[in-house]
Amino acid sequence: MATRKGEATKARILEAAADLLIGGNDINLDEVMDLTHTSKGQIFHYFPGGKEELRRTAAERHLARLAQADAPAALATWQDWESWIEQILRLHKKQGRTDACEVAALAGRALDTDGVTRDLVGRMYEQWAAQLRDQLTAMQASGLLRQNTPVTELASAMLAALQGGAVIDKATGSNQHLARALQQVLVLLRTYAA
Repeated sequence: MATRKGEATKARILEAAADLLIGGNDINLDEVMDLTHTSKGQIFHYFPGGKEELRRTAAERHLARLAQADAPAALATWQDWESWIEQILRLHKKQGRTDACEVAALAGRALDTDGVTRDLVGRMYEQWAAQLRDQLTAMQASGLLRQNTPVTELASAMLAALQGGAVIDKATGSNQHLARALQQVLVLLRTYAA
């Protein structure tokens, strides 16, 4: 049975490893030990599978944090959608071209040679799409969207605009592609207003 101190040490190791994954970086055990003031023995005690187990567990933690941070709380009105897009664009503009962009970093993780990490990213994308679909379905139920609104397709379009725009903006150093893509999907969404 783990002690409170042991659980805190394990959590510290996991959070440090998850932080190292930001921006698509890989985990280096020496860096984790430096950041957490732990030994290799402690890392292997809590993560017996070594670097691979730590990497996979950290990827799960990293993606869970990202899902919590970027998931919209409630998109029940047109103003909610506009505010959410403005928030995304504000955060994106604050980041420099070389700063880690969590959303853009997911694209690299989706191509990861490690199937476990790739599957985690895939599940996260599906979770985001489902959250957006559920928000649109709620708008349908409240009468803001017509009943024939293709909510699943529009959720996928919004997710693709978010991911693709973030990646292109990082590559080009521009903030325009993400803004244009999100705004165009919102324009499309508004064509289904009841």
